Amino acid sequence: MKFNSKWPAILWTGLIFILLVIPSEGIPHAGMLGLPHMDKLAHVVLFGVFVWLWSSSGPSGQPGKGFRFFIISSGYGILMEFVQAGFTNRAFEGLDILADLSGAALAWLLISLRNKHKK
Repeated sequence: MKFNSKWPAILWTGLIFILLVIPSEGIPHAGMLGLPHMDKLAHVVLFGVFVWLWSSSGPSGQPGKGFRFFIISSGYGILMEFVQAGFTNRAFEGLDILADLSGAALAWLLISLRNKHKK
């Protein structure tokens, strides 16, 4: 799917910010649906969709676009952990960074495979 506008990606970026700075009291710690580490899966999805939306916005045909957004997404995920530690009641978690990087890498890999098969 291709977007002519960057607005979906911009809105998703803002949603990530909001979700990562809201107070932790409202976040279930036992895991939604009884699944442990559901928050890590949420990070994988958030940052995977980030890479997909940004890579799908604007003009196509730019070599390395997916990798560029993988790097940007990774930096954003790391930055958000420092924001959480410094400005919210939430803690810095290395596993959250690993989940962010995993989601971004998975999206980049899927985008690369799709582009390879398109050619």
